[in-house]
Amino acid sequence: MIVNIELDNTADFAFIKKLLENIKGIKSVSLEQDDEFYEDGTPKWFIDKLADYADRLEDDDMISEEEFFLNARKKACELYSRK
Repeated sequence: MIVNIELDNTADFAFIKKLLENIKGIKSVSLEQDDEFYEDGTPKWFIDKLADYADRLEDDDMISEEEFFLNARKKACELYSRK
């Protein structure tokens, strides 16, 4: 059985690790730190993947600002019209 534990307070990790090591049958206790976050809490890996996606986009994949707002107005009219 594999168990993942997420701790909000990393100071508790030492206590949890010691507790788990005392249980018979525990094979390993490892720490996978995910320290790579921006100040707003966004993981850096997410921004990297988003940037990769943006780099692959071509002009054919995009619509103009006018097309976007035209589509938004049409959808708003559909949602608010009586059927």
